[in-house]
Amino acid sequence: MSRNELIRPLSPTVAGAVTQPIVPPLLTTKEGWNASATRRLTPPDLQDCAPKGTAVGPLDPRMMYHGEMLPVITPALRRGLLDARRLLRTSRFRSVGRTMNMLIDGDRGTGKSTLLVQIGRGYQGLIEADFGPDPDRIPVIYINVPPERDNNLHWSLPFAEFLGLDHTLHRKDRTRRPTDMTEAITHVMNEASTQLVLIDGIDRIKDSEITAAFDYFEALQDRTRITFIFCGTGAREVVHRARYDDKRKNLPDAVKGKTYFSDLPVLWAEAIPYSDDWHRVVQAFEDDLRLYDHKPSTLLKLSRCLHRRTGGYIETLSYLICQAAQEAIETGTEAITKELLDDIRIGRGDSR
Repeated sequence: MSRNELIRPLSPTVAGAVTQPIVPPLLTTKEGWNASATRRLTPPDLQDCAPKGTAVGPLDPRMMYHGEMLPVITPALRRGLLDARRLLRTSRFRSVGRTMNMLIDGDRGTGKSTLLVQIGRGYQGLIEADFGPDPDRIPVIYINVPPERDNNLHWSLPFAEFLGLDHTLHRKDRTRRPTDMTEAITHVMNEASTQLVLIDGIDRIKDSEITAAFDYFEALQDRTRITFIFCGTGAREVVHRARYDDKRKNLPDAVKGKTYFSDLPVLWAEAIPYSDDWHRVVQAFEDDLRLYDHKPSTLLKLSRCLHRRTGGYIETLSYLICQAAQEAIETGTEAITKELLDDIRIGRGDSR
C-alpha cells in the first residue's frame, strides 16, 4: 500500500479536498462516520496560507492541520490493512454460517484505533466504488463499548445511536427510560446492507459481562451478514474467554483441554523498534510538516532522540511532533528544533 492509497479520498462521492472541520465529527454517529470516511486527507498548501510572520489564531488552517496531521503507515498499519482486506474480501461472498471476525490488540498508544478506523474507511470506499453512492446504504457501523453492558438493551443503544433511531419509549420526553432496540437495528442493518461493525474499547468489558456481550454479538450475526472487528488492549484474551472459557463444559471431549492462542485473526499493533521502519515513520511526519523555515532532515537526524523520548509509540510521537509544529507556528519560529522538542512534555521519556 502506498501513502497515497491511504490518504486519498476513497469514496467516489468526494470530488476534491474537504475543509478540516473545526469540531471533529463523532465517529459513533452515521453522519460523523460518513464525514470522516469520505473526507480527503490533504495538508494545506503554504502558498494558500497566511504569509510568514502573520499572527495566527487557533483556527488558522495550519494550526488545525498540525493538530492531527496525516496518518502514517507503520508496519502494524500496513500489515493490518492487508490482513483485513483479505478476510473482508472473502467474507463478502460467504452465504453459510457466520462470517469470521477479527481482533486488533496491542499496547496503549500503538495506533490500534487508527488501524480500526482505516479498515472501516477503506472498506466503505470499496463498497461505494463497486456499487456507487447510495444514501440508504450503511456499509460500516462504528461504536464504542457502552458504559453499561448488562443486557441486550444496553448493547442495542450504541447501535441505535449510530443509526439515528429513537430509542426512548416516549418521543416527547427523552428523559424516559430507553427500550431494547435490537429488532429495529437488525432490520435497518439488513435493509441498509451493513457488512462491517467496528467495536472499539472491547477491553472495558468485565469478566462478568463477557458472556452477555458475546451472546449478543452472535445473535446479531445470526440475523445479519456482518463481520465484527473488536479492538482494544487485551482483545485476544477477552474474545478467547468469551468463545471458550465460559463454555468449556459444553465442549466435546476431543476439544476439552486444548488451548488456542486465538482461533480468530489477530492484528497486532506494537511499539516500533529503532530501525529502518522507525526512520521511515519519522521521515513521513517530516514530509507532512507545513512550516516555512523547517530544514529538511532535521527530524530524521533526531530519530534516536525521538525514539528515546517516545519509546517507539506512534501516538506519543504524533503528539510530540504536532505540539512542536503548532508551537513553531504560534511563536513565529516556523521550525522544529531539538530545544523545542525537549521543552514539550508527553510522558514516557520525559523523566528529568
